[in-house]
Amino acid sequence: MDWELLRKIILFVGLAVNSISGWSQEKPAELVTDRPDQTESSGVVPLRHLQIETGFLMSGDRTEQLQTRSLAYNTTLLRYGLLENFELRAGLEYRSEKERVPDGEELSAVSGFSPLYLGFKTRITEEKGWIPEIAFLGGVSLPFTARKDFRALHPAAIMRFAFSHTLSDRFSFGYNLGAEWEAETGPGYFYTAALGIGLTEKVGMFVEGFGIFATDAPNEHLADAGFTWLVLPNLQFDVSGGVGLNDAAGDYFISTGLSYRIPR
Repeated sequence: MDWELLRKIILFVGLAVNSISGWSQEKPAELVTDRPDQTESSGVVPLRHLQIETGFLMSGDRTEQLQTRSLAYNTTLLRYGLLENFELRAGLEYRSEKERVPDGEELSAVSGFSPLYLGFKTRITEEKGWIPEIAFLGGVSLPFTARKDFRALHPAAIMRFAFSHTLSDRFSFGYNLGAEWEAETGPGYFYTAALGIGLTEKVGMFVEGFGIFATDAPNEHLADAGFTWLVLPNLQFDVSGGVGLNDAAGDYFISTGLSYRIPR
């Protein structure tokens, strides 16, 4: 018997078994996304991971004098885990807006990039009993990065607190409270509240209410719902839609997209 060959075979099998065992035990971190609902999660991207969340959004509004339709072709958010409980964020979208007289001629049509958003998220506390998991998000939109039709005169500062509760194995509840400051319009205060439901291990849904209280404009209140499908541990598809609950809010919006965490 060739003992040297046998020793090499045993060594190879041992290394293979050890590698497979280690791989099976290394479960990827749960994919927690900030889309498709309006409620930002309280979770952060794992350390040194890059997560891409992108999609398509169509919205519309109609009054007696004007009909508006907006398209966002790539509502992209990049999230990078810089520290254990801290992530960097960058968001950008390409938009197209058309206005027309109801059932009449087109008045205007513009398209281009909206302002670049730069921000961060940091987890403040973990969930413990009745105390929710809490995160703080801060950021700024940079008007000089946008097409002039979508450009404000000054940067806008945005902040929010994100809270989440685990209600059971299938149900979770998240809510946000925040504010946005724009030099032209003054501060606006917004809220979101979303109930998440796990239909299966890979399919989930949500129902949500959200709105904004503006200082110099009518308040807006909306509701939406949607589904998510976890195709792979690091890849999720989603579809959602919503409607306005008062005259000041837009009539409707629909969205579809995906979230992908790049493996290390």
